[in-house]
Amino acid sequence: MSQLQTIPAALPMQRRPLISTSEQMAALSKLAFPLILAESSSLVMALIDLVMIGRLGTKALAALGLSVFSNRLIVASVEGLTSSVRGIVARRRGECSTETECLPLNAGLLIALVVGAPLAVISCLVTPLIFPLISSDPDVTRIGIPFLSILFLTIPAIGMHNAFSGYWTGVEKPRLYMLIILFMNCLNILLNYALIFGHFGIPALGATGAAISTATSLYVGVLINGLILHFRFPKDGFLKAKPERALVMRMFELTLPINITQFFFVSCYLVFLWFIGQVGTAELAAASVIVRITMILAIVAVSIGIASATVVSRTVGEGDLAGAVQWGWSAGKLGIIAATLMGFPMLLFPKMFLSIFVSDPYTMSIAETPLRLQGAMIGIFSLIYIFGSTLGSLGDGKRVMIIFLATEWLLFLPVVWFVGPHLHYGLLQLWLVNLANSLLLTVLITGLWIDGRWKTIKI
Repeated sequence: MSQLQTIPAALPMQRRPLISTSEQMAALSKLAFPLILAESSSLVMALIDLVMIGRLGTKALAALGLSVFSNRLIVASVEGLTSSVRGIVARRRGECSTETECLPLNAGLLIALVVGAPLAVISCLVTPLIFPLISSDPDVTRIGIPFLSILFLTIPAIGMHNAFSGYWTGVEKPRLYMLIILFMNCLNILLNYALIFGHFGIPALGATGAAISTATSLYVGVLINGLILHFRFPKDGFLKAKPERALVMRMFELTLPINITQFFFVSCYLVFLWFIGQVGTAELAAASVIVRITMILAIVAVSIGIASATVVSRTVGEGDLAGAVQWGWSAGKLGIIAATLMGFPMLLFPKMFLSIFVSDPYTMSIAETPLRLQGAMIGIFSLIYIFGSTLGSLGDGKRVMIIFLATEWLLFLPVVWFVGPHLHYGLLQLWLVNLANSLLLTVLITGLWIDGRWKTIKI
């Protein structure tokens, strides 16, 4: 029997006065701002990694690109822990539960180890067999095998970090989470400098040094999270309260659809870029840049989605379903306004953004109109992240997963293949297909929020 049960319709709700939309948007902004800073710092760190490894040559850059995408596919297996831990923690706080606050976190850490450790070992062992299949260049393979092997060993750490992330946002302490992330990123940059190029008496390890830096910063981050909980919040039950089997299974059930969605989302974009690559190299380069710029702008929507998931889950726990609906719509309005304002410069000055990544005039010319369109629509598309994240934390991740799989793999990719490799249309037409798919996803995910079935899910 499913662990996700429905709340009886007769359950009385606590009626609380609804605060205004502007006040809710201000509260959501305050909660989301530290998350935006944390995610932005991680993006900056990734760009610094790219610059440092780029000094080693194009072979190292190619190995980095293949390794990061390959690792992301496996990391998807622990991605959903953030939403499940956050959802349960926030819900229990709203219910004023006497349950130990760290109990969902302890269950999440257990899942991260049970799932992540075997995956890390197996993935590491098969890397020498798989990497030559995704790269025909022997130099790229030589650099990539140790790099990817070390990245795979970070899977348990990423899973535990996701669990801690869900806990800190669930208890509405995003500033503490932000400070931990900033420290981890600074440590990673320092270690990169030492290990890649050989400073402070350490031998130069090249690209392998970058992988070691990433792994070290992640595991140090896990240790810091644990120490803070142990010494600053000793009464929260960190690693002391043993989660029951029912809680672990319930969290696994909440996590699985989100993991599957993340895996196939990343896979979908890899296939999308592969199809564009069959149209032309310049088209592939332009699409890769637009995707990268879009990911930067998506940080705002993702952070607002996390804030929404926290507050809505807590409000549902309080029994105030009308208030939860209002919080969700306030988050949606905030996301549309914030993302639109950030996308507006892309609409007006696309060449300025493209020149950061692109120097070829033809590549810039074919990317200009798609980037304008992306900037114009990014505000509406923010609802995918906001309502998708909120629904996942409320236990409605299975329906979100079904929508993503159906639209992207049964509709979007076949149409992309037909328009691109088959009919030989260019980047603009392919990007119009991408925008149409994003609009369809926005309508369907928002529809899940409107139909209100999430109100009856008990986690």
